Amino acid sequence: MKQLVEAHNRVKDLDWTPSYTVKPTKYPTKYVLPKKTKDPFRHLLREYFAMEQEKDNRQYGALEDALSRVDAAAQAEPRWMEVMKIALASVNVGEFCAMKSMGQLIETVDNAELRQGYMAQMMDEIRHVNQQTYLLRYFAKHAADPEGFARSMELRRSNPSYRAAQACQEMFCVGDPIEGALALQVVGETAYTNPIFVALTEVAASNGDHVTPGVFLSIQSDESRHMANGYATLAAVLSNPDNLQHVQADFDRAFWRLHAFIDPFLNVVWDYFQAKRTSSYMEKWNEWIDQDWVGSYIARLAPFGLKVPRWYEDAKERMQWAGHTAAMAVYASWPFHYYRLDALTDADMEWFEKKYPGWYDRYGHFWEEYRRLADPRAGGLAMSLLPSAPALCRVCQMPCVFPTYENNARRVTIYQGKKHAFCSAACEYIFHEDPQRYLGYPTLYELYQGKSLGEFIRSNKMLRADGKTLLGGPSVSLPAWTIDDIDALGVEIKDPLEEVTL
Repeated sequence: MKQLVEAHNRVKDLDWTPSYTVKPTKYPTKYVLPKKTKDPFRHLLREYFAMEQEKDNRQYGALEDALSRVDAAAQAEPRWMEVMKIALASVNVGEFCAMKSMGQLIETVDNAELRQGYMAQMMDEIRHVNQQTYLLRYFAKHAADPEGFARSMELRRSNPSYRAAQACQEMFCVGDPIEGALALQVVGETAYTNPIFVALTEVAASNGDHVTPGVFLSIQSDESRHMANGYATLAAVLSNPDNLQHVQADFDRAFWRLHAFIDPFLNVVWDYFQAKRTSSYMEKWNEWIDQDWVGSYIARLAPFGLKVPRWYEDAKERMQWAGHTAAMAVYASWPFHYYRLDALTDADMEWFEKKYPGWYDRYGHFWEEYRRLADPRAGGLAMSLLPSAPALCRVCQMPCVFPTYENNARRVTIYQGKKHAFCSAACEYIFHEDPQRYLGYPTLYELYQGKSLGEFIRSNKMLRADGKTLLGGPSVSLPAWTIDDIDALGVEIKDPLEEVTL
């Protein structure tokens, strides 16, 4: 151990500020960080590479040997495998943005200790991008229904869930690099990677997917190191009193932006795509986010000037129903998705009522009718079950329906002569802090306004090899929908904001 510390210190002594040139500022920051801190893991890249190579050998060896020979991917529950088509594609963009965030921090932060940690994390993020892309490829080869896995990187661009994921996770690498680090390391990795990469493996394994857990747990073994990087970054930020005027606002914004997408998304993935059920997402949220992250991690930072996020209580209040309302919006819009969204059974609905008392009174009628309309012979779409088409939030790209359709917090305002919708007071506030940051990302309605639903499906190549059957669908067992079924309904894509008068 002593030799490791000495070697680590010698590496840091090689850092210098050249006198013969002025380093260009590629990514300016409003924060001032000390030049000397502590790298909590004392990274030496030689040992780091050996450790990661060993993990990769175990992971890829298992995938290509034992799991392939027993055809593990094909044995998983079809309902669960469908959501992996969008879940992997959505998480993957977060890893890419995290990789870019680390590159920005290396260029920006004049602190050898922190940069060494960022370097190792950047290598981790590259590894994670490759792992998840490989897993998509693996499922494209071995899953019972490979359609959607093989083309998810292409098809995700027009998917409403992915577009919200991108809007959320791009904040890791857009704007001030230290703000991006707060969003990535302190909120994203410390609060949410446990529900994603640890707890979600429980659901995967319970539903016969023994491939995903090996990859996700290998990823999470790196995330624990990233949490330590985040703590080191945060400690460096809080050590300078001048930074306190910025850090709380950036932290508040980071938490809300991640909550606005990740919590409803994970809630739907966790609760609605289980065929063999475990615990509920709300139970995991109370454990991982409310008790561990807020109660233990953030609360202990109060003496240093960092408070619980400004909109945390709003987020906590939304958690009871927001995920279920999001499920209605996603399932009702199934023709916009390239994966199948399976109807709930009676047993599923009994489970929901047990875990979320009052669920059936709020959502039961929708799901009863959804089952009926899942059959193309019923002659209608589940969209007709919604009170109205939901407007999309200018900031988070999520539907403006939370916490429930009947009691939503939607706001509409005019900026530069154009109407913009927001899902909450928090998103509206964040927009007005820096409108230009959000105006360049059009909503799905703005991209496809006036087109027919059939045109949307054809232009995005969301048809199977026969050129007729849809990739997506409202069931994994009922007859598949065809493009002729969609055309016969004559549905036109319209932005609901056009009907709003102010």
